[in-house]
Amino acid sequence: MLDHEWIVKAKCRSMDRELFFDKYEEDQDLAKVVDNICLTCPVISDCFTHGTTNEEWGVWGGIYLENGEISREFSKHRTKEKWGEMWRSLTMENN
Repeated sequence: MLDHEWIVKAKCRSMDRELFFDKYEEDQDLAKVVDNICLTCPVISDCFTHGTTNEEWGVWGGIYLENGEISREFSKHRTKEKWGEMWRSLTMENN
């Protein structure tokens, strides 16, 4: 279990964790749904920072990471516009 204050505010807190790991990898349509959940999460930036800093695997802050690095393989479903939206969400001050 993650011991961080931000985790209690995460939209995914009570969701099936496999949505952010194996199921995300296997289903591009589901990946898009997960992306949208993350885009509306109030702690998207904290989550992404945790994922990259701790070299995590899976979806962290709406981005699929492999050893803390952005996975090209599991990010190819995103359009250029969706990438822009995701990066704006990650860099907004109020997250």
